[in-house]
Amino acid sequence: MNFEYILALILLLTAYVLGIIFMDKYAANARAASIIFPMAVFVPYVMLCVKIFRDVGWQDWNFQNTLPVANVSPFTFSIMPLLLILPKKLKKHVYLLISLLSVGMLLSGVFSCTYNAAINYKFHFHFLLDYVAHFILSLYGVYLIRSKETELTLKSSLISGSIIFGVATVMVILNLIFDTSFFGLSLRGKHNIYNQVLTKSSYLSAALYFLGLGAVLVMGFAYSKLFDKQKFRITHNK
Repeated sequence: MNFEYILALILLLTAYVLGIIFMDKYAANARAASIIFPMAVFVPYVMLCVKIFRDVGWQDWNFQNTLPVANVSPFTFSIMPLLLILPKKLKKHVYLLISLLSVGMLLSGVFSCTYNAAINYKFHFHFLLDYVAHFILSLYGVYLIRSKETELTLKSSLISGSIIFGVATVMVILNLIFDTSFFGLSLRGKHNIYNQVLTKSSYLSAALYFLGLGAVLVMGFAYSKLFDKQKFRITHNK
């Protein structure tokens, strides 16, 4: 058991819960929050990429794992700076997508940290940066619901969810053409999802992938509903 990962997880979960508790007090300024949250997600992700590059160099660096098309997390991290310039009509859909992915980001950080602790994997600082980005993005999703920056309705959720489904579909097509594994889905060779071999059928692999992605969005909808109540909402200082 690697207790460094356990300590990191305890600290991150504590900060996450405190962030939700004190969110109305310290995140009431809408303009400041719209800059601070995206940068707080994007900066650790960039630092992660730089740290990996410095540790292993260009030739040994599996850069595909940190590209925006690597999986849902890097994609979402990478669109953070775009939120500063996106038109309002498009931004609200991306905001809701972030909220729908919030529970997935939280569970991903918890699972990865716990898994590395359980197998006694050597502690790497760039993993900590990855967890920080996941937890902050999840917290951002909660903030967006509580501050009413986005509307949590079934219709709007379907529209926002279609963004990530659309991107995943494009990645599947690219994987078929170029024999790649963008978005964590390989359709040739071992046919695996996030490096875990689940089936020998590429079609079934793709179906399971989209089913899992849909399940994450449904859980995110339910999770966001917990904060979509008047008593939890933040009064903005515009």
